[in-house]
Amino acid sequence: RPDLVLSGVNHGANLGEDVTYSGTVAAAMEGALLGVKSIALSQVRSPDEKISFAAAEALGAEVVRKVLSCAWPSDLLVNVNFPACGPDAVTGVRACVQGRRAGGMNVVERATPFGAQALWIGDFLSHESVRRESDLLAVKEKAVAITPLHLDLTHKAMMKSLRGVLA
Repeated sequence: RPDLVLSGVNHGANLGEDVTYSGTVAAAMEGALLGVKSIALSQVRSPDEKISFAAAEALGAEVVRKVLSCAWPSDLLVNVNFPACGPDAVTGVRACVQGRRAGGMNVVERATPFGAQALWIGDFLSHESVRRESDLLAVKEKAVAITPLHLDLTHKAMMKSLRGVLA
C-alpha cells in the first residue's frame, strides 16, 4: 500500500459543490477509504478559461509538505485549489470550509474546454459563495484554498429525526 495519494493537478477547479462529482477528488477519496493520506490538487482556470499551472508548480510541493505536517484522521482527504493567477500574485494559503455557490446551480449551455457544445450543471467559473471562509472565496481572492473533506456525508441531525419517526 502507498504512503500517500496525490490526485491531480486537475485542469480546472474542484470547489464548493463540485467536489461531489470530481474525479480528482474521487481518486483522493478512494485513497482515504484505504487509510492512505490523500490530497486532491486542482488548478483554477481564469475567467477567460485559459489555464496556467504556474501557481501549482511554484507552490505545490510546499503546500503538500505543510498539509502532511498536520495530524490527520484516516477518514479524511484534503482538497487543494490553486488560484487562477501567477505565483507572485497569490495572496496566501488558507484553510477553508467547502463553499456553496450563491444563486444555486443552473443548467447552462456552453462549450466544453475541448470546444464541443454541452449542458453544464452550474457555472463552474462562478466563485461567489454564500459561506465565509470558503474555498470559493479564497480562490476569488487569489489564495490557495485547502479544504479538509470528511468521508462521512451522513447528516447527523436528520438521522436523529429519522430514528424518532421510524421508532
